[in-house]
Amino acid sequence: MTSAEYLSNYIKKLGHPLREIRERSLQLLTAKLRLGWEIEDELSGTRELLEALLAWFHVQKPTLQREALQLLLSTLKTKAGNYIVKEYGVHRLLSKLDSLKHKIDQDAHDTYQELIESIQFLNTVEEGSNVDVPRLTIPSVTSSESDRDSNQDYLSGLRNDYQSSRDGSISNEDPVNVSKDHNGIRVLIFPWVLLTSSDSKTVVLVEDALKLLKSTRRCCRFISDVFLRDFPPEIFLNRPSIVQNLLLMADTGQGGRPNEALLVLLSITRALNKRVFELSSVDLVNDAYKITDSKETDDGINAELQQLAGNSSPELQDDTLAALRQWPAPLYALETTHTVLTIMARSVVLVDPGDKSEVLDVKTLNTCLSLVESLIQLLLECVTESFWIADHTSKTHRDIAHKSCMVMRLLGDLLTKYKKSYTNYSELSHHRVAWFRLVRCAEKLLRWARRSALPPSSLMVALQAAQLDPALELFYPSLSEDVCEVLQNTKISTSNEFKTKYQELTRLIEAMDAAVKFMKNKNSCHSSKQVLMIIKKSLPIIEIHSNEGYLDEVADILLRKARYMDLSNEDWTKARSIALSLMAHNVNWVAIKFYSQMADMVKSVLVDEDINQIDNEKSLTLLGDVSILTEICCHGMSSNIKEIETSAVDIMLYLLRGRMVLSESCWWRLLASLLPILPLLHVYAAHDTEIGQAICKSLEPEISECMGVSASENTMGLVRLLFVQCVAVRMEAAHQFCRLLDDHRYLPPRESLRNDVLLNALRRIKPQSFNVDYSSSPSKTHQTGLSQILDVLKQDIVLDENGKEYVTRSSVRPSLEPSLRRSSLQQLSVLMRQQGAHDAFLRCDGIQLIVAILRMSLMVDDYLAFPECGISCVSILNSVCFACRHILAKIHDLPSLLIRVILVFPANDSAVLMSAQILALIAWSGFALQELDANRCQVPALPLSVVDRTILPLNVNSYWSISPNAEHSIVEWLLSDEDWRASVRIRWWCAWESPSRVLKGAPPPPAPLALRPTADDLTLLQTGSPVHEATKALLALENATSHKQVNEALNILESYTYLAKWSPECADFGALPWQHMRRFLCAPPASPRDTALLIALLHFIVAYMDNLPSEAGAHSWIKSCFLGKDTSIIALLSRDRLFPQQTAQDNIEITQLHIHIIKVLLRCIILLESYDDFDSSRLESLVKILLACLEKVDLRNFHMLGYLNELMRCIRYALYSRYCKLSENTRDSCLALVTRTLSGCCAGSGRKGQACRLDAVLSLQAMLRQIHEEGIPQQRWSEAWSGDAVRCVVACAGSAHASLRAAALRVIAQLARYSQLSPQLIQAIPSESMAQYAVSIISNEREANAVRTAAASLLTVVASRPSHYTDVLESEILQRLQEYNFLETCIETFVEYCNETKYQNLIEPNVPMSLLERRSELEVRAEKCTNVRISPSIGAQVRRAPTASLVAALADVLHNVAAFKRCPVQAWNEQGLYRLLFRCASCCRSSPLDNNRVRAASCCALVAAAPYKCVPATLAATKDCLHNLMMTLTPLNDDELNYGALAARTQALLLLGSLLPDRSTGDSVWTQLRTEPSASFFSLLLQCLESDVTDFQDAALFCLTQLSQSAANRKHPDKTQDESCIQLLDNMKALRFDNRDLSAGDAKDCQPEYLVEELCRSLMQIYQNMTMQGNVHESSQDERWCRLCSCLASLLSVSARGRLYSVHRQFPRTLLATLQTVRDRLSMLGQPVEVIRNANTNPTLRTLYWLLTLITCLMTDCLPAKESLAEDNIALSLNRLWPWCMMTESLREAAVHLLLTFTNNCPKAWSAMCLCVGGRSLLVECGALLSREAAAASRAHSDLTLLACVRVLRHTVHHHHCRALILKSEALSSLHAMRSRALRVRGAGAAPRQWGRLCAALARHADGAAAVLALGPRAAPLKAVAHAACHPELRPKFLNDSELLELLTGSLLTGDIADIVSAARAVWALAANNHKAKLLLRSARVPQAVHSAQQRLQRSTDPAALRALQLIAYTRSVLQTT
Repeated sequence: MTSAEYLSNYIKKLGHPLREIRERSLQLLTAKLRLGWEIEDELSGTRELLEALLAWFHVQKPTLQREALQLLLSTLKTKAGNYIVKEYGVHRLLSKLDSLKHKIDQDAHDTYQELIESIQFLNTVEEGSNVDVPRLTIPSVTSSESDRDSNQDYLSGLRNDYQSSRDGSISNEDPVNVSKDHNGIRVLIFPWVLLTSSDSKTVVLVEDALKLLKSTRRCCRFISDVFLRDFPPEIFLNRPSIVQNLLLMADTGQGGRPNEALLVLLSITRALNKRVFELSSVDLVNDAYKITDSKETDDGINAELQQLAGNSSPELQDDTLAALRQWPAPLYALETTHTVLTIMARSVVLVDPGDKSEVLDVKTLNTCLSLVESLIQLLLECVTESFWIADHTSKTHRDIAHKSCMVMRLLGDLLTKYKKSYTNYSELSHHRVAWFRLVRCAEKLLRWARRSALPPSSLMVALQAAQLDPALELFYPSLSEDVCEVLQNTKISTSNEFKTKYQELTRLIEAMDAAVKFMKNKNSCHSSKQVLMIIKKSLPIIEIHSNEGYLDEVADILLRKARYMDLSNEDWTKARSIALSLMAHNVNWVAIKFYSQMADMVKSVLVDEDINQIDNEKSLTLLGDVSILTEICCHGMSSNIKEIETSAVDIMLYLLRGRMVLSESCWWRLLASLLPILPLLHVYAAHDTEIGQAICKSLEPEISECMGVSASENTMGLVRLLFVQCVAVRMEAAHQFCRLLDDHRYLPPRESLRNDVLLNALRRIKPQSFNVDYSSSPSKTHQTGLSQILDVLKQDIVLDENGKEYVTRSSVRPSLEPSLRRSSLQQLSVLMRQQGAHDAFLRCDGIQLIVAILRMSLMVDDYLAFPECGISCVSILNSVCFACRHILAKIHDLPSLLIRVILVFPANDSAVLMSAQILALIAWSGFALQELDANRCQVPALPLSVVDRTILPLNVNSYWSISPNAEHSIVEWLLSDEDWRASVRIRWWCAWESPSRVLKGAPPPPAPLALRPTADDLTLLQTGSPVHEATKALLALENATSHKQVNEALNILESYTYLAKWSPECADFGALPWQHMRRFLCAPPASPRDTALLIALLHFIVAYMDNLPSEAGAHSWIKSCFLGKDTSIIALLSRDRLFPQQTAQDNIEITQLHIHIIKVLLRCIILLESYDDFDSSRLESLVKILLACLEKVDLRNFHMLGYLNELMRCIRYALYSRYCKLSENTRDSCLALVTRTLSGCCAGSGRKGQACRLDAVLSLQAMLRQIHEEGIPQQRWSEAWSGDAVRCVVACAGSAHASLRAAALRVIAQLARYSQLSPQLIQAIPSESMAQYAVSIISNEREANAVRTAAASLLTVVASRPSHYTDVLESEILQRLQEYNFLETCIETFVEYCNETKYQNLIEPNVPMSLLERRSELEVRAEKCTNVRISPSIGAQVRRAPTASLVAALADVLHNVAAFKRCPVQAWNEQGLYRLLFRCASCCRSSPLDNNRVRAASCCALVAAAPYKCVPATLAATKDCLHNLMMTLTPLNDDELNYGALAARTQALLLLGSLLPDRSTGDSVWTQLRTEPSASFFSLLLQCLESDVTDFQDAALFCLTQLSQSAANRKHPDKTQDESCIQLLDNMKALRFDNRDLSAGDAKDCQPEYLVEELCRSLMQIYQNMTMQGNVHESSQDERWCRLCSCLASLLSVSARGRLYSVHRQFPRTLLATLQTVRDRLSMLGQPVEVIRNANTNPTLRTLYWLLTLITCLMTDCLPAKESLAEDNIALSLNRLWPWCMMTESLREAAVHLLLTFTNNCPKAWSAMCLCVGGRSLLVECGALLSREAAAASRAHSDLTLLACVRVLRHTVHHHHCRALILKSEALSSLHAMRSRALRVRGAGAAPRQWGRLCAALARHADGAAAVLALGPRAAPLKAVAHAACHPELRPKFLNDSELLELLTGSLLTGDIADIVSAARAVWALAANNHKAKLLLRSARVPQAVHSAQQRLQRSTDPAALRALQLIAYTRSVLQTT
């Protein structure tokens, strides 16, 4: 098939029913067409493809949408596609695509829009045609839509009959969450600013005025001082002609004032940076606010501008394409930066001064640098780092990337030029400053672009050069670190060499510091172990600091002083590393010196006679290291330097001879290190050297044995001597070997042991390789054969008794035939030539087997049987010897065996060669390595010293030709370039001398000639130091004699001011003698030049204060000049004429002088916030001066507008200062002037005057807040608020500036507090009422959060304002809330806040990017057609996450509204409002300030709603929020002691206390306190109780009260008391307890051991403090006192431990003292009858009630408290107070309950009850009260007091005096009468039960029983009768009283079990031991009644009946006994 047929087939398959086939066909079709395949029939094929692609989207969910649309787009762009579209019909195709729009996915939307636009522009006018251009309508959309969404409906209405549907698009009314990636661009185009006609005219006039030379300066000042303050700065990018003119002026010098143009550009850029922050601020972002221009456009400003522009009358033309001429913010930043850098580059002085074309002065250069920094900041704010990893698909993105690279390249070149400039011309210090500031800019740009593919190399080179500058690291370490980091993180391979080199430079710098520390701090560091680390770091400095003294000190520490240090293994490792570095140092004299020192040390230890020999031997510890000895043997003894060789030889010679000198332990340690290096030492054996002779001597048997060397090692040494080059040594070694081999068991025989035979055999050897074939590889068959061969060879060999070595069988005849053994060995030797078989051979113990066979073959007995086996064994061992060299070296007799083989077969050259190779390899096995030769074959390698001094029988390579411890010379590498050399030079100078001394010209350090510092180096450092250059400039300023010199000095000072903020010298910079400037400040100007000079000085002061922090008094000299006693500079503000013949231009300059003075004053006022000792009266004087200046300002004077703005801002900051305490006159005048100024500013049109209005409104807010806090009546200040002022404030609430709207609303809220101003406010606002006005703003979700917050504050004030028509106001507010869906707004806000919803508020382009890129095309269309209009989108329709301030403000509104009578709290609660508010209160954000603000407001609102039962129940069910709320209750830290944190904790405690009465909440809280650590919660309570803040303390009291009551009210499921929480509270340990301090019983002022004791102590301390304040009797009027008593009572009532601790702290005595004070006060009031009318409200009686309650709680189950009170005579006070206690019901109950608690189980209390005071006792009074209560008892009357009185009597009945008083009183008769009435009327109740208990208690005593029986037989309870029967004196009365006997009989017959028991007890008591009584009882038929009762009980199933039955049986037996 052809390609055309393939394509046709693919097109047909696009409509296949299977999705997989369709997708595959589309992909193949796209790929083929991209490769260049063409359709055969272009028209028909294109038509089919178009229809197929349109049909692609007919399915429900089309796939590969972007690919299909891209293919359709590319098809339509062809000629055939264009024709087919026209044939198909544009309208039809667009309709088709529009119907498919809802199916388009998000990722394909851009392609879809591009397709639509391409189709719409198919009819574009072609060249030479005269076709009408169709109308292009671009509707406005919101900026919240993404670029993809915003493009979808811009291009509509291509023809009049076509209207695009908006189905599926994002409506303008629905804000969306913008969270899509915009290719790393945060801000592309600023929002479009709507201008009124007056504002538009102002912009046009400014542009025209800039073009005139005479008005350039004034126009630039107008832009900087006025226009930018009133108008949004994005106007200059929306309409970029002004900025372009300014750039032209700055670049070409047109207009003659490039500096003025640069200053304006700087102001614009800074304003844009600030605007970016505002647009991204959650508080301020809002939809565009369109203002109406109701005033004339020809205002004063426009008139003045028109005069500046040459009285031209500009016409406002309607530019339909103005939106396309906008300047994207990144492009503005880049192009402006490029222009400024170009200006700077032209002015740089190169090597030849004649090359310069233009020179910038220092002032202009400073402006350029500030502008570049601000522009780069704007660029980085607009474009993020992710821009460089995104696809730059659009032209704008490509332009940004391209121009960014251009700017970075130009910046790199400029840095290089500046570096050359100040290097060649040191007097250009300002170029040095420019270089530093540009380095910061370059670092930011490179960090920003570090993800780009290839940052400009010039920028990299420039930053690398900056990294080498030592001044950067010395004076600007943070900048240096940033530069190092960004260079380290770049991924450019070309910088790898620089990175490595810089790392070495860093290491060298560390070495410099370490060396200086070592050399200059000898006493402090030489004695510590840290000196080793210092020495190790400082070693590289030896090449620079060529000082032998340094090396001597290092060697002295290593070789001598180290023995006195307690060094660990790690420390010895460091010392060894240092020694090796010095021994192998590349500087010869270092190695020579150190070797000499080592030799001297060894000599001193081994040769010199010293009594401290043992101590000296410790110096050999360092030498006794294998690595040190290896270095000496390998490189020291073989060194080419004679001195090193001599020292190394001496060291080893002394060590070899040290056996007889050293101690035993020292020698053995040294020998352990010598043994591993003997193979290296033995190669130096020779007969003609002293060391060689010593080596030979050491191998003699007697000497080696004396040295402790083993025989095997000695044998191996002889083997090594056989290969040395010295013939004599070899002969002697062969001779010794022959003597060692004299053994009759082995061959050769003694006569054949000749050394000449051995040497001749070895001499004939020619070096060859091992017997190994490296090219072959074994097969599996060969490995199997190997194991079989080894099994055969093992037949005659067995393991020894240890199982480790093979031996021969000596007792049996060999079973293996010699021929078989010989052939097997031969096969094995052939097989072992294969290297791969070696592993299997080793696994099968082949080494041990072959050595055993070799040993056996050399035995005399077996030699004849196995003559050739030895040669085969040697061949096998030779093949595997390298792999097994370490194993072979451990076989002690192998060398002897191999020598025997040589002697047995001396003529067999092969056997001799193989044996010699094995011997040589195992002799140096520890140092044999494996390398590859040129043929990639494996070759052994030995150290070079061994190879050079031996004759080896094998081919070997050498290593260690250079010491491995030798380090590369980094100094030599670094000194290869001048920049690096200068860096090393200066850094070494600064390390040797401190930088401060270097700056003063310290002498250079010792160094080589190339590293001697030069004068240029010193100048380079000095120009980099801000302090040095500022000192120099200050000196020049002090000595200046002309205006020019002063200006130059000021410009230099300003340039270094910008650098000082980056330097650690910032504090020193502020400490310079700046006071010398006072003479310039205090001298009034006498000429225009003086005025300009003073302005320049003030400009410097502004820059100084803006750049330097105020720490360490850096600004104190400015403060003293402007806010001190000297007012000469401030006095200039009051002078409009400073010198005679003052022209109009001079007046303008004086105004500029005033502006600069105000700027400095503003910064001084801000500076005051960091001072703690400023006089507020002085600030008030300053405010008066500012007000006087404000009063003189002519609001209509064009040239005073900038002065007015600065003046109002300064007044605003002064009023907000914490030192601002204005007097009444000053405040009134300030209020009047500010309102007047506000009215004047509001007279302007459009946005003009907006900045002044903002400052004025904020100033009014500050004054109104002060008025409200001080409570000043409105009559004293309301005169300033005329109707115009109020209307101006309300007008400001509708301005275009969100901050102004918010401030105005807050002022309205302040004014709304005062009823006299309400009519004016209601008349001024555009709504019917204040509530409607505020709610409408709150409900507007597109309004800024700050404005909504201010509106909520206004609504809060309105809802809280008292009024005569409160009901009407409340109804109106509730109606407005419902009308504007306030509840839904709150719920939505709270939900978003709780969910921490974050909306990415990207600043969307107001025009699609695609339209911007088609600007030229649209301009052509606009020229041919007038109806082309581009309308930018207006506003920022994005969702704004609610702020904490908004949530808090809404909560405040809910708090006030909840107090309304008709507030629908229940309905709001059902909708979840309070649950959400609770969640807001318990959630935590990252900002503590926001958390505290929201928590305080939310908890306050919840507390207000807590009285509604539904709210606590709902909140209790929100367990997680309750848990989080508890977790937030933590004690305040020192940094949290502010109002917000206090308010948050206070309201949270109040909320918790309000919720605790709910049982579910209490259970949750106590569960959390039990299961989780509760220390933080109780710590907060203690902190609150100990705090001096009243609200904080009250909240803790309330919460603790509710917590205690919650613990007391807990119940089990069976309704029984649950005391677990009480026990938990009682047993918690104190939070601050220390066992070493006093415990709870040691002293009065003891430390509590338990938490409850801590709480009680704090509460008692509060109680004592409050009682000591006086007026105790009226304490109840203070709610805090009542709250305290309630808290104490609640806590003491539940905590037994707390009651005991209170008694211990003598709290009862304190309460009694208070009670006595109240008693004395009441005695002064007269008789109780005189105050009975107001008894319920009398404060003293209320105090008495709380005291009685508190005493009652203290005595609850606490005997010590009762006894203490009784001993302190509480009865006396109670007796005196008893009449007062009877005045109210609550007092009666409190008094009786006190007595009830007091008398419970307390004998001392019983005695006190009888105490008679004035004929009155407590018990008698209680009885009288009982009688009264009994007489008044009825169904409607409460009987609580009566029951309590009865219980009091029952408690005291055991005391005989009390009992007597009770019996004498009418209590019993009254109770009996009441009981009778109650039984008749109500039946049994509580009173009869208490009556029965009282009678039973009395009946236990004889007199009481008699009194009870005297009431009548039927009156006494049966239990009392039973007790009475026990008294002997009453028995006759019983027996003679028939009614009593009848009562007993009846009870036995018909009573219940209790009655039966009581009757039986009475019968038993009467009948016991009384025969007469028994007879009387029988006559009364009592026995029969007892028998009947017994029968009834026997039938009962009640468990109590069993006990009663026993008593009845016993009673019956008593009655039957005679």
